[in-house]
Amino acid sequence: MSKSGLEDKNHFINFRLGNENFAISVFKVIEIINNRPLTKVPNSSTFIKGVINFRGEIVPIIDMHRRFNMNEKNDPEGMIIIVDIDSNNNSLHMGLLVDEVEDIIKFEYKDIRKSPEMGINYDINFVDGVVDIKSQFIMVLNVDKVLNKAEIAEGITIAEADLKNNV
Repeated sequence: MSKSGLEDKNHFINFRLGNENFAISVFKVIEIINNRPLTKVPNSSTFIKGVINFRGEIVPIIDMHRRFNMNEKNDPEGMIIIVDIDSNNNSLHMGLLVDEVEDIIKFEYKDIRKSPEMGINYDINFVDGVVDIKSQFIMVLNVDKVLNKAEIAEGITIAEADLKNNV
């Protein structure tokens, strides 16, 4: 998905995970692709579903159902959102396995409200807040916080090990 033509930073990719909707800034998204067979990675975190080759780069795929402690979807369908994560001024590509990408939405940062703390199964720090669009609450995901430093390091190690094994 091309980001050209989007002049401001108020555009977000709206995606569904179970019955909940989330949004990610389009400026963090590299591409959206259909789910595909993944290479499993032994001894990795339970939420790392596997890796794919994306444009010659080994990219770890994060199962967002597992990451957010949600009921796992057994359906092999879904979409992968390739995102650029900033970790200590280093750029790392990760894939987020989600149920469906719905559309591009636009809202102002001032419209984001504080996230509710009750009834949420995942770390509230993953979410910058909630926005109400047409009476639908959408959680604004902070993709840079979805993984902590140790988990990002694990993703890098997985990608590097897979590259070495395939050379």
